[in-house]
Amino acid sequence: MNPENINLPVHKYNFFFGVQVFLGTPKRSKTLLMDTGSSLVWTQCKPCIRCFNQTDPIFEPTASSTYRKLPCGHPLCRQRFQCINGECVHNKTYSSGALIKGLVSLETFTFPSNNRTLIPIRNIAFGCANDNENFMPQSRSFSGMLGLSPGPDSLITQLGDLTRNRFSYCLAYAFRPMSQNSVLRFGEDIPNVPNLKRTPLLQTYRSFHYQLNLVDISVAGNRLNFPPGAFSLRQNGSGGCYIDSGSTLSFITREPYGVVMRAFERYFLPFGLQRVHNSSEGLELCYRQKVGFHQYAGLTFHFQDADLVVQPKCMYVHNNRLRYFCVALAPAMATVVGAWQQQDTRFIYDLNMQQLQFAPEDCSRDVRGFKS
Repeated sequence: MNPENINLPVHKYNFFFGVQVFLGTPKRSKTLLMDTGSSLVWTQCKPCIRCFNQTDPIFEPTASSTYRKLPCGHPLCRQRFQCINGECVHNKTYSSGALIKGLVSLETFTFPSNNRTLIPIRNIAFGCANDNENFMPQSRSFSGMLGLSPGPDSLITQLGDLTRNRFSYCLAYAFRPMSQNSVLRFGEDIPNVPNLKRTPLLQTYRSFHYQLNLVDISVAGNRLNFPPGAFSLRQNGSGGCYIDSGSTLSFITREPYGVVMRAFERYFLPFGLQRVHNSSEGLELCYRQKVGFHQYAGLTFHFQDADLVVQPKCMYVHNNRLRYFCVALAPAMATVVGAWQQQDTRFIYDLNMQQLQFAPEDCSRDVRGFKS
């Protein structure tokens, strides 16, 4: 069985998307957050110093016959991690404020395949994390993260030669009735998609992220005509535009963010909707839901050579209990296309071509075993 056939079901957990893998010998099920914005693959491990609550049992390294620590002399340890007291250690801080510490280790990962068999792959480097703070306190669903960024410790890099350095996903719209789980695909299992748009993945000093050349933004079909370089990466590390499946919503660099939100305000003004302030979601632009109102504005990210059209259904968060909706954007140091705005679009990451390819798709049809 060729690892090109690895085929991981993608499940929705609130506003996050996760995949199930099996770890160790005998194998133990773990649910990991699918994250194109970071590289480290990790799960919580015993013995815990500080561990968060999780549904899956915490991984016990001593119970696996295939577990071993990554030697300090290993090239990956020298390149990405630290050797402390003779052990290769990871100490990862995320933009969310989560801090994940532990031992870099090697283990057999077992993955589902497109013909519903299981494929074991030995000696995958991962973080065995046992000192963890501030990781998604609102969810017990995840035991760690599946890093898919271009870093040397990510899953796609470790499997690169076996998967032709390509992976793809299509996140099914969360509120579609009877919504199916979609699939994280690799290599030859990626479907042939007509009318793919292509934009280059930029090579920068922050090369462990999928950075894109964002040229402009449209709201409700109207170009905002940002000046050249408005979304470029600056020398101080701010700015830039990234795609990140581990980020729930999308973020826009602070100054352009204000322009975008004013465009949404102008769009909604003629409808006479009541503003809602201090939303529980922490979003800035919210309106009271009016009965029969469906005229939501969409947004388009104009990338180099390709436009990503975000459908209106993926641009808003609806609070049905309190009957209001919010534009699902927030200000940040960088522009990030998050998972909510990626729904119902096929994305293909081609690291050989250094391209992000995408096209609209009904992602509920992207089920296990289906390949067009």
